[in-house]
Amino acid sequence: MKKPELLAPAGSMDALKAAVAGGADAIYLGLTNFSARAFAGNFNREELLEAVRYAHIRDVKIYVTMNTMLYESEIENAIKDVDFLYHADVDALLIQDYGLFHYVRTCYPDFDVHCSTQMHIHNLSGIRYMQSQGAARVVLARESPIELIREAVETGMEIEVFAYGAICISYSGQCLMSASLKNRSANRGMCAQCCRLKYYDEEGNAFRQGEYLLSPKDLNIIDRLPELMNAGVSSLKIEGRMKRPEYVYLAVKTFREAIDAFAQGKTYRVSEKRQKELLLMFNRGFSHGHMFHDSVKQRMSWYRPNHMGISIGTVTRCAKGRVEVKLSDTLNQNDGLRILNDAGDIGLTAVKIEKNGRLVNSASAGDSVWLECHGETRPKPGQKLQKTSDKKLIDEVDRLIESGRHVPVSLHYSAYADQPFKLSVKDQRGNQVQSESEFIIQPAKNAPLSQEKIINALSKTGEYPFDLCNIDGEAGKVFMPVSVMNETRRNVFDLLCEQRAIMHPQRTEAKPYTFSLQQPQAWDSRIILLNMTDSDYISDQPETEVIRQSDPVQPLQNEKTILKHMSVSQAGDFDMEVDDCIAGMNLNAANSYAAAWLLSRPGIKGVIVSSEMNNSQIHDLIIAFEKRYGFVPPLYRLVYGRRVLMYIKDRFLNDNVSKIRDFHGNLFKVTYNGIRTEIHEHAPYVSDNPYCRGSVIIMDDTPEKYKEIIEEAYEEFHARI
Repeated sequence: MKKPELLAPAGSMDALKAAVAGGADAIYLGLTNFSARAFAGNFNREELLEAVRYAHIRDVKIYVTMNTMLYESEIENAIKDVDFLYHADVDALLIQDYGLFHYVRTCYPDFDVHCSTQMHIHNLSGIRYMQSQGAARVVLARESPIELIREAVETGMEIEVFAYGAICISYSGQCLMSASLKNRSANRGMCAQCCRLKYYDEEGNAFRQGEYLLSPKDLNIIDRLPELMNAGVSSLKIEGRMKRPEYVYLAVKTFREAIDAFAQGKTYRVSEKRQKELLLMFNRGFSHGHMFHDSVKQRMSWYRPNHMGISIGTVTRCAKGRVEVKLSDTLNQNDGLRILNDAGDIGLTAVKIEKNGRLVNSASAGDSVWLECHGETRPKPGQKLQKTSDKKLIDEVDRLIESGRHVPVSLHYSAYADQPFKLSVKDQRGNQVQSESEFIIQPAKNAPLSQEKIINALSKTGEYPFDLCNIDGEAGKVFMPVSVMNETRRNVFDLLCEQRAIMHPQRTEAKPYTFSLQQPQAWDSRIILLNMTDSDYISDQPETEVIRQSDPVQPLQNEKTILKHMSVSQAGDFDMEVDDCIAGMNLNAANSYAAAWLLSRPGIKGVIVSSEMNNSQIHDLIIAFEKRYGFVPPLYRLVYGRRVLMYIKDRFLNDNVSKIRDFHGNLFKVTYNGIRTEIHEHAPYVSDNPYCRGSVIIMDDTPEKYKEIIEEAYEEFHARI
């Protein structure tokens, strides 16, 4: 059974150390810019260098996330970051933006690039195409079933899949809800998590399942791990760059134990104690997600969108500022608690625990205790008390993290009179270094140093992350101070650390970015009607073209499919024959490098830029493009229409739902075609278009409704409005 890489998250140096201590093979983290978790702690350059050194010395790889859509004003700084990361010895980059992807593959051919899940690679054609473009790995969409994962591995591409943690309800890279409602782009790491908010029916009433219609449970496939390992996945990914270090440690430790056991042909079951610990760290309930075909009910958390913890009791009485609880599990001082309340959960901390009129440090199942409970909402008898953090558990995990992780090394010494004391150390990676003392060893006048004393002196590794699996050597009848042996040991360990810290010593300098681009024969049409219905509408307006959008999420089954006169929506489309098409809005092009790469694809005549861009950003793109390639790019911009805010695999409710309403009163159309659900924008997106060659209008209603809009766009191009 293939042993996959265990990939852990780190939003801070403390979390990184927790991941290393837990047994991670690799860690993914972000710099302070261009990371799809903009609100994680992330790492500045100095911290990144420390992180790489710390991890590499301990045999752990570092992958840096640059998995956001990039604007023109950002792309040059992103390129500078790439160069810094390359020379910082980072092992790989995770990238969403096609322009940055192409730049890195051109200028740093020995720098591995992983296609982020934000790049939206979700079928075999997408994997094959990005493989042809030089990707080292694809992070499959979290909606991918085990059957596709098996086929994906057979392409020869390294396949990374999510195994534990929070998941998105929408296909990654295709969610516009946060940008539409909150002006916070999920494609730029600023998701407002609209999926974790309340939604109602068309009249504003709660659905019978609950109010949190779009909130999925967290993923946990540890009990199906042998199937993924047999499938041959290269990497198992734990989500959680915004989680605390203790969460990271326990999740990593559990998967480490499971992977190692299954790889040795043993069975593994998560103990009841560990299951409780994982639930305490963070959970919304767990499911196998789409990977193992869980039902809608199994996947979704309609009742609560946040950390549930574990149930430890029931409210029995309330008094002013206090609540009595009958416990069903242990409670310790300073545990974090929550009382589940429909009007709004009540958070509290067990600062004081009163039992039988006396303050105690802890209480057990069966005990009745009083707790301080201040706040506007008053608890009611019968409500459940949840423990959301366990102080003793956190302290225990912190001690385990502090113990760190050590790598085995062998030490050899030589101690002869009239010579320096010599040490050599080697590791299992083949590194070997030597050091010798400035002190010249003296012949022993009385009792010579015994081998036991030398070995005892050399066995102390102190702060160094080494386990001495073997110490041997030879010595004459000599004497020297213990301080000489200690200093020489420290020197040789320092040298080994320096050697182990660099995993890519062959890296040199970036190659020049050479990319010639022929000006494509752009469409004559200035107005594109993107037909989102099954109608065969043909426009009679001048300079107007009606096209369809290729399916952004449905896998393409026929490798001989010809995409003609369409808006191309996914990387897998480029694995087909593309004829007379434009690159669609779903590809998230937002800078001149991305636009150029897309225009260089055979059969592409233009690019619809991201609808998240403003006029100034589009203008910057055009100026930079023309300066680099010598012509104005044929760009199109959405000017009117309701965008699809979420593409959801299958359903989010068992019931047929045509509309949902948020707590602001916005009404969203919902469609389901038997394969996926689409949530459409509550109000049409509207924009002017002073810079792009053409305008795009989304057709999702009757043609009559759009005649005025088409005429207005036509007049704008001819400067009459």
